[in-house]
Amino acid sequence: MAILKFLGAALAVSAIAVPAMAQISSEGGPIYIDSERTESLERERKVLLIGNVDIQQGTARLRADTVTIIFSGKAGGESAGVGSGFGQIQTMIAEGNVFYVTPEMKAKGDRGVYDAAVDTITMTGNVALMRERDVAEGQILKLEVGKRRTTLDGGTGRTRMVIESDKDTAGN
Repeated sequence: MAILKFLGAALAVSAIAVPAMAQISSEGGPIYIDSERTESLERERKVLLIGNVDIQQGTARLRADTVTIIFSGKAGGESAGVGSGFGQIQTMIAEGNVFYVTPEMKAKGDRGVYDAAVDTITMTGNVALMRERDVAEGQILKLEVGKRRTTLDGGTGRTRMVIESDKDTAGN
Protein backbone atom coordinates (compact mmCIF):
# COMPACT_ATOMS: atom_id res chain seq x y z
CA MET A 1 0.00 0.00 0.00
CA ALA A 2 2.12 2.80 -1.11
CA ILE A 3 1.03 6.22 -2.35
CA LEU A 4 1.27 9.04 -4.90
CA LYS A 5 3.13 11.65 -6.91
CA PHE A 6 1.41 14.77 -8.16
CA LEU A 7 0.10 18.33 -7.84
CA GLY A 8 2.10 21.53 -8.12
CA ALA A 9 0.97 25.00 -9.00
CA ALA A 10 -2.22 26.32 -7.48
CA LEU A 11 -5.26 24.39 -8.56
CA ALA A 12 -8.83 23.68 -7.74
CA VAL A 13 -9.31 20.31 -9.31
CA SER A 14 -11.61 17.67 -7.98
CA ALA A 15 -10.51 14.55 -9.83
CA ILE A 16 -7.20 13.97 -11.57
CA ALA A 17 -5.11 10.99 -12.64
CA VAL A 18 -1.42 11.16 -11.85
CA PRO A 19 1.60 8.95 -12.38
CA ALA A 20 2.81 7.23 -9.25
CA MET A 21 6.26 7.02 -7.74
CA ALA A 22 4.76 5.84 -4.47
CA GLN A 23 1.48 3.98 -4.33
CA ILE A 24 -1.50 2.92 -2.29
CA SER A 25 -1.74 -0.33 -4.23
CA SER A 26 0.89 -2.99 -4.78
CA GLU A 27 -0.45 -3.13 -8.36
CA GLY A 28 0.87 0.34 -9.23
CA GLY A 29 -0.73 2.32 -12.06
CA PRO A 30 -2.39 5.75 -12.18
CA ILE A 31 -3.75 7.32 -9.00
CA TYR A 32 -7.13 9.05 -9.04
CA ILE A 33 -7.77 11.77 -6.46
CA ASP A 34 -11.07 13.39 -5.58
CA SER A 35 -11.57 16.04 -2.87
CA GLU A 36 -13.71 19.08 -2.15
CA ARG A 37 -10.67 21.38 -2.15
CA THR A 38 -6.99 21.13 -3.09
CA GLU A 39 -4.34 23.57 -1.85
CA SER A 40 -0.83 23.63 -3.24
CA LEU A 41 1.86 24.99 -0.91
CA GLU A 42 4.78 25.23 -3.31
CA ARG A 43 7.40 26.61 -0.91
CA GLU A 44 6.70 23.86 1.62
CA ARG A 45 6.42 21.21 -1.12
CA LYS A 46 3.03 20.15 0.22
CA VAL A 47 -0.39 19.51 -1.19
CA LEU A 48 -3.45 19.62 1.05
CA LEU A 49 -6.55 17.65 0.08
CA ILE A 50 -9.51 18.80 2.12
CA GLY A 51 -13.04 17.43 2.46
CA ASN A 52 -14.17 13.90 1.64
CA VAL A 53 -10.84 12.88 0.16
CA ASP A 54 -11.02 9.74 -1.98
CA ILE A 55 -7.83 8.32 -3.50
CA GLN A 56 -7.90 5.22 -5.71
CA GLN A 57 -5.19 3.18 -7.40
CA GLY A 58 -5.92 -0.17 -8.97
CA THR A 59 -8.12 -2.08 -6.54
CA ALA A 60 -6.98 -0.07 -3.46
CA ARG A 61 -8.82 2.92 -2.03
CA LEU A 62 -7.99 5.46 0.69
CA ARG A 63 -10.63 7.79 2.14
CA ALA A 64 -10.25 10.47 4.84
CA ASP A 65 -11.49 13.90 5.88
CA THR A 66 -8.12 15.47 4.98
CA VAL A 67 -4.87 14.31 3.42
CA THR A 68 -1.54 16.17 3.47
CA ILE A 69 1.07 15.08 0.95
CA ILE A 70 4.68 16.06 1.61
CA PHE A 71 7.13 15.83 -1.27
CA SER A 72 10.86 15.07 -1.05
CA GLY A 73 11.85 17.95 -3.30
CA LYS A 74 13.85 15.63 -5.53
CA ALA A 75 12.43 15.71 -9.03
CA GLY A 76 11.57 12.25 -10.20
CA GLY A 77 9.79 10.52 -13.00
CA GLU A 78 9.10 11.94 -16.39
CA SER A 79 5.80 13.58 -15.54
CA ALA A 80 5.13 17.05 -16.82
CA GLY A 81 1.74 17.18 -15.09
CA VAL A 82 0.42 19.10 -12.14
CA GLY A 83 2.86 18.85 -9.21
CA SER A 84 5.67 17.34 -11.22
CA GLY A 85 8.07 20.00 -9.93
CA PHE A 86 7.52 18.92 -6.30
CA GLY A 87 9.51 15.69 -6.63
CA GLN A 88 8.54 12.34 -5.22
CA ILE A 89 6.15 11.76 -2.36
CA GLN A 90 7.92 11.43 0.94
CA THR A 91 4.99 11.24 3.35
CA MET A 92 1.22 11.26 3.18
CA ILE A 93 -0.87 12.00 6.29
CA ALA A 94 -4.58 11.10 6.29
CA GLU A 95 -6.67 12.40 9.19
CA GLY A 96 -10.27 11.96 10.30
CA ASN A 97 -12.37 8.92 9.40
CA VAL A 98 -9.51 7.16 7.66
CA PHE A 99 -10.45 4.06 5.63
CA TYR A 100 -8.06 1.91 3.60
CA VAL A 101 -9.67 -0.81 1.48
CA THR A 102 -8.22 -3.53 -0.74
CA PRO A 103 -9.88 -6.71 -2.05
CA GLU A 104 -8.24 -8.66 0.82
CA MET A 105 -8.93 -6.30 3.73
CA LYS A 106 -10.55 -3.19 5.16
CA ALA A 107 -8.89 -1.01 7.78
CA LYS A 108 -10.13 2.07 9.61
CA GLY A 109 -8.62 4.45 12.13
CA ASP A 110 -8.43 8.06 13.23
CA ARG A 111 -5.14 8.78 11.45
CA GLY A 112 -2.97 7.15 8.79
CA VAL A 113 0.59 7.98 7.75
CA TYR A 114 2.25 6.63 4.63
CA ASP A 115 6.07 6.66 4.64
CA ALA A 116 7.36 6.13 1.10
CA ALA A 117 10.95 5.46 2.22
CA VAL A 118 9.87 2.22 3.91
CA ASP A 119 6.65 1.66 1.89
CA THR A 120 4.58 1.48 5.09
CA ILE A 121 1.18 2.75 6.21
CA THR A 122 0.67 3.21 9.96
CA MET A 123 -2.89 3.74 11.20
CA THR A 124 -3.56 4.90 14.76
CA GLY A 125 -6.52 5.55 17.03
CA ASN A 126 -9.49 3.21 17.29
CA VAL A 127 -8.13 0.89 14.63
CA ALA A 128 -10.22 -1.93 13.20
CA LEU A 129 -8.99 -4.44 10.62
CA MET A 130 -11.40 -6.71 8.74
CA ARG A 131 -10.43 -9.68 6.57
CA GLU A 132 -13.44 -11.54 5.23
CA ARG A 133 -15.54 -12.19 8.39
CA ASP A 134 -12.60 -11.86 10.83
CA VAL A 135 -12.21 -8.63 12.80
CA ALA A 136 -9.26 -7.32 14.85
CA GLU A 137 -9.15 -4.14 16.93
CA GLY A 138 -6.28 -2.22 18.49
CA GLN A 139 -4.58 1.17 18.56
CA ILE A 140 -1.71 0.88 16.05
CA LEU A 141 -1.84 -0.93 12.70
CA LYS A 142 1.31 -1.16 10.59
CA LEU A 143 0.89 -2.25 6.95
CA GLU A 144 4.12 -2.97 5.11
CA VAL A 145 2.77 -2.65 1.59
CA GLY A 146 5.40 -4.33 -0.58
CA LYS A 147 6.10 -7.07 1.97
CA ARG A 148 2.36 -7.65 2.50
CA ARG A 149 2.96 -7.79 6.26
CA THR A 150 0.47 -6.53 8.86
CA THR A 151 1.09 -5.86 12.56
CA LEU A 152 -1.60 -4.80 15.07
CA ASP A 153 -0.62 -3.37 18.47
CA GLY A 154 -2.90 -2.68 21.43
CA GLY A 155 -1.02 0.49 22.42
CA THR A 156 -1.57 0.87 26.17
CA GLY A 157 -4.31 -1.78 25.99
CA ARG A 158 -4.66 -5.11 24.25
CA THR A 159 -5.67 -6.23 20.79
CA ARG A 160 -9.02 -7.96 20.34
CA MET A 161 -9.95 -10.40 17.59
CA VAL A 162 -12.98 -12.34 16.44
CA ILE A 163 -12.12 -15.16 14.06
CA GLU A 164 -15.02 -16.85 12.33
CA SER A 165 -14.53 -20.52 11.60
CA ASP A 166 -15.37 -21.88 8.18
CA LYS A 167 -18.81 -23.47 8.59
CA ASP A 168 -17.98 -26.15 6.01
CA THR A 169 -15.03 -27.45 8.09
CA ALA A 170 -16.51 -26.87 11.56
CA GLY A 171 -17.26 -30.12 13.38
CA ASN A 172 -15.30 -32.33 10.93
